[in-house]
Amino acid sequence: MKNYFFEPHVGSAYHSGCGPYGKRILVLGSSFYCPYVYDDKACMECTDINKKDSSKYDASCKIYRPLGRVLHDEPSYNIEEKPKAYQNLAKAIGKIIGTTSYEQTWSYLAFTNYVQFFLPATDECYRGTSSADLSPRDFDAFIEVVRKLQPHVVIVCGCVINKPVMNNEYLCDKDMLEQTQGYVCHLDIPGIAHRISVINPYHPSSSAWYTGLSSFQQYLTDELNIID
Repeated sequence: MKNYFFEPHVGSAYHSGCGPYGKRILVLGSSFYCPYVYDDKACMECTDINKKDSSKYDASCKIYRPLGRVLHDEPSYNIEEKPKAYQNLAKAIGKIIGTTSYEQTWSYLAFTNYVQFFLPATDECYRGTSSADLSPRDFDAFIEVVRKLQPHVVIVCGCVINKPVMNNEYLCDKDMLEQTQGYVCHLDIPGIAHRISVINPYHPSSSAWYTGLSSFQQYLTDELNIID
């Protein structure tokens, strides 16, 4: 039984890699939300922050089912909808890999979120992810996804999820994490032949994104240029 519920979006060119050395990049967000939580008992159960499990409604969601959609494919639906944060991220990465196209940039990337169930939201009003929303299953799911996709770089978009993702038993350079003020570190995960670079920029939907944009692009360029 796998721990991850959300099936990662994997771009058509992901496995060929991007950057000077053909590196694979996984983008890791925080959470998906359901704005219909108070409309229906099933929606409330699907987004229950204590149960933390939306899988029961994967194929029976009253919103997704009429559209021919399933909940576990939400990462790919998000890419298709082109929210502003995803456009900002694509633009920043595109400058490094040499494209201005949103679609082409995402074709080189994989994407999923850390939290493995839908969080409740109301009337499109989304709260931030909190530490109480996380569970050990989420970390196990992250490791499973990393072992499956074998990325060279993981871009972490979230100030809560960066703690378990960047500071765990697989961290191999705590000094670098401290020197970069929590911006960059590397994980050495059994079953993966290369070290994984983890970069934690400001969230691409925040005003601080533009403040730290040049640093993010420089760190990403540096990590893509590391020769394994």
